[in-house]
Amino acid sequence: MTGGYRALFRHPGAVRLALGGLVGRLPVGMLGLAFILVLRDTAGSYAMGGLAAGGYLITAAVCVPLWSRAADRVGPRPVLLTTGLGQACVLVTFALLAGRDAGAAVLVTLAAATGVLLPPLGAVMRALWSTALADEPDAKRAAFACESLVMDLAFVIGPTLVAGIAALTGAAGSLLCAAAATVTGCLTVAASARVSAVSGRRLPDGAPRPGPLRDPAQLALLLIGFLLMGSVNLTEMSLVASADAAGHRHASGPLIAALACGSLIGGFGYGGRRWRAGPARRLALLLAALAAGWAVPAAVGNLWALGALLALAGLALTPAITAQYETLDGIAARGSLTESFGWLNAAGAAGMSAGAAVAGLLAGTPAHGFLLAAASCALACALACGCRGVWHGRAEPAESVSLM
Repeated sequence: MTGGYRALFRHPGAVRLALGGLVGRLPVGMLGLAFILVLRDTAGSYAMGGLAAGGYLITAAVCVPLWSRAADRVGPRPVLLTTGLGQACVLVTFALLAGRDAGAAVLVTLAAATGVLLPPLGAVMRALWSTALADEPDAKRAAFACESLVMDLAFVIGPTLVAGIAALTGAAGSLLCAAAATVTGCLTVAASARVSAVSGRRLPDGAPRPGPLRDPAQLALLLIGFLLMGSVNLTEMSLVASADAAGHRHASGPLIAALACGSLIGGFGYGGRRWRAGPARRLALLLAALAAGWAVPAAVGNLWALGALLALAGLALTPAITAQYETLDGIAARGSLTESFGWLNAAGAAGMSAGAAVAGLLAGTPAHGFLLAAASCALACALACGCRGVWHGRAEPAESVSLM
């Protein structure tokens, strides 16, 4: 079960890189809540806080693929240093101005600027693992699973940190913590001597660089990512609505925790095991499992049973997310690998936003939310099955490099 992780972490520098990637992405799970709390305290308005958080998420979703493309063209190191230090400066400025009762409009603008400068750590890390572990499929699968687990942990640890720091020092203190985490993570990853290898093949001057948005095979995978992540938010918000409808509003937290625990356990097990089926086939099977897992709760009224069923469904969630990145790794051109990962990240973020919006409309009928989440994964599964032939044989060889 742990063979892939042993193969991964025996590489010198692998543990440092993984920890640096985790620390650097903690702000992803911190900033939305931090902006809401700071604006609540300074402007007395949750609405302005929501506007700040929304502006941050929108600009981040738009700009991360662009920074990822830049990492392919000029190398990740200057991109990580520019975005990491730049975002930290904006966050420190935000915290200082919030303490001086700056206008809400100024703070909302700074929140959007924070999203513009969000470092493309996820895309860079996956591209680095792909290049460094090109000849070790077990270690690479474990690394990709770790990346999915890192994001799960960021969304668990991040809000907890914000709440704790806000209680001790005020909400603005959490922004300073996020700034420190961003700088630490970006510097740690950028310090790897071989991080520039993720820029892939050096193309001849004037040669067109292949892009994921011009590749139908990759576009199909972006749509799958949109549908998959949209189903996650649909499910989580339907959980909240189910608990509310049952008269146990506070049960929504444990229900979501059950789903998250199942996802973490499934992701860890997926990364450590050797699989016979290829990533595209695994993706289709996992999406089918999720479609079934999201549909069953629609017919369950007991909250205990609902939590147990969602924990079981969660076992397929992180593996499905990991498998889509593995599939993309096999079909993306080496010269635009980081950009491809960046666009899949953006597609997932867009799907989560769309899922949240639709779930809000279905809050009165949570069963419909579960069924729509199931339909979303079923459609993604059908698309994955239809594209398997197109994806087959698209893998490009990459030179293996040291992590040091």
